[in-house]
Amino acid sequence: MKKKFDLKSFVTVAMVLIFAGIIAADIFYKSLSENLLLLFTNLITAVFTYYFTKKDSTSENIKNEEDK
Repeated sequence: MKKKFDLKSFVTVAMVLIFAGIIAADIFYKSLSENLLLLFTNLITAVFTYYFTKKDSTSENIKNEEDK
């Protein structure tokens, strides 16, 4: 049975919400530092790249077992 809300989903949703908050704060309230936006977008890119390119070891093991 597949988990409904795993760590990857939690991190993805949390980072998207934080990013949306940073953008909204920059548009509506005050001008935030451009460095903050640059650092956070780099962090989002790194985390998303890690989670969405990481091989799932359990599914890989199941495929190897089925091939035998």
